[in-house]
Amino acid sequence: MQQDAEHNNNESEEDISFLTTIEVAQLLRVHQRTVQRWISSNNLKATKVGPRIWRIRKKDLDEFLQKE
Repeated sequence: MQQDAEHNNNESEEDISFLTTIEVAQLLRVHQRTVQRWISSNNLKATKVGPRIWRIRKKDLDEFLQKE
């Protein structure tokens, strides 16, 4: 029973784990502008947190990579 509770906590942490466009670019070895284009073209889901600041959920990045 406790393992189930721990597993659920891990899933929720991953759901709320966010990356910056720079972090995504570094992980994928592309330019930050490429990540911004993916966001602009709705290929990569992201959340706007400021005038020009975006955050990408780890889960959304994983889904994006599976599609590509």
